[in-house]
Amino acid sequence: MAHAFRRRGDGSLVCRLDAEEKAIIAQVAQETADLIRADLGIGAGSGAIQRAAESEDPLQRLEAEFASRDAREPTDSAVKKLFPDASEDPALAAEYRRLGQQDLADGKIADLRRVMTVMDSSGPGRSEVALDEADAVVFLRALNDVRIVLADRLGLQRDGDFDTVRMLQQIGERVPDAAPADQEHVGGDVVIAVYELLSWLQESLLRAMD
Repeated sequence: MAHAFRRRGDGSLVCRLDAEEKAIIAQVAQETADLIRADLGIGAGSGAIQRAAESEDPLQRLEAEFASRDAREPTDSAVKKLFPDASEDPALAAEYRRLGQQDLADGKIADLRRVMTVMDSSGPGRSEVALDEADAVVFLRALNDVRIVLADRLGLQRDGDFDTVRMLQQIGERVPDAAPADQEHVGGDVVIAVYELLSWLQESLLRAMD
């Protein structure tokens, strides 16, 4: 069972996690990064773009520069929440995406990778996970992004909706012949449990930083 974050005398922030908890956190971080890449088309055609960028032909280099700035509009409902339109004007929104979406995506993926690295470097089995101040901020951002994806999959619109989902899930557990559609609506047990774990860890880390 996870122990809350606390601040040590050297200023680092530590919590104790089971091997399964660390594996789950690393997995959902990886899946969130993969979802971002797939939905935004990050990495697609990168080899051709790189070759064009290194070409001796000035026209090909110019085309590669503009191609690298292309920004695909999200289609996945969770990714749309991670990368919302910056303007109600479609033309302005598209321009904002072209100028800033790639950098924002790179930052989110880097945060998620850092979470995976920290989980892996903490070793096998139950162990302490230690963060410095910089890593703590990265963890807060990454955990928030993963929670947004999980909340989308659970159909949550507001934080308070989770209590309702939890209650419906518990009712479903007590009704053996509950309709499959109802079970799908409230989400799987695993998703709910992971959402609870990440929410608790995020709150614990915020308190320890304060």
